[in-house]
Amino acid sequence: MSNVVNIAKNFTTLGEGPHWDDTKQRLLFVDIDESKIHRLDYKTRSFAEPITLPDPTVGAVVPREKGGLVAAASHRFLSIDEESGQIQTLATVTENVKCRFNDGKCDPRGRFWAGTMGLETAPSKFFPKQGELFSLGTDLTVTRQLVDVEISNGLAWTQDCSRMFYIDTLEYNIRCFKYDVDTGAISEPTVVVTFDKKKHGEPDGQCIDTDGNLWLAMYGTGGIVKVDTTKGEIVEKVKISDSALRTTSCCFGGPNLDELFVTSIRCSQSDLDNGIALGESGSLFKVTGLGVRGLPAVPFKG
Repeated sequence: MSNVVNIAKNFTTLGEGPHWDDTKQRLLFVDIDESKIHRLDYKTRSFAEPITLPDPTVGAVVPREKGGLVAAASHRFLSIDEESGQIQTLATVTENVKCRFNDGKCDPRGRFWAGTMGLETAPSKFFPKQGELFSLGTDLTVTRQLVDVEISNGLAWTQDCSRMFYIDTLEYNIRCFKYDVDTGAISEPTVVVTFDKKKHGEPDGQCIDTDGNLWLAMYGTGGIVKVDTTKGEIVEKVKISDSALRTTSCCFGGPNLDELFVTSIRCSQSDLDNGIALGESGSLFKVTGLGVRGLPAVPFKG
């Protein structure tokens, strides 16, 4: 039976992009609106001083194989030296001021994939179809993979590297692409599963287990769902919290990759003004007892 533990209550404004750094046994994740990168040491259960970026937002972060971190922030890919704090631009992907980076991770060859979304014009109101999906190659070249995206979100690759799963939240589905691991090219998209917004919530970040099943954070319902990709259906649900309904993403971590870390969004001032309790919103959660393991996350190899 699964067990949910709140390991950092009300910690982030807009928590996203959890990434398990297997080499250093730590969890990386971001607070998009605060433009902060957080680092949680698994053994000591302590947080390092957050890294605050000069960009207005940060959508995703991954470790870099040769040291430091790489982040997708606002409109650019950045390299970050954790010791000196030095930040350098690796590539600027767009000049579109109506969008920002939202979520990303590395593919099996160490390319950094990250997508954008339209900026909010009001709570839950976005500039439509401003998003794109990009990949940063190990040679630091940027490839535009998709356009006309609403909210670029979860990415995952199968263990045999033949398929890539992708979520554009407002499409309310998971798409599967044929994947060429040598070139990083995607093709032949098909829909794996479609969600009902009222029943399931909005699909957000995702990860994959060793059985090839996907685990998704469902924004708006405070839960995680497991999707059998061969059947194309939800086969398990895990309630994270009744008061942290805006769950945003998840990843497997821990020494055995059998613990699921889940990020969420804290209630806004307008929420509080409308009588919604802060509760556990904005917390970082850990789920154990799922009976599955995840695949090791890949660092950026450029």
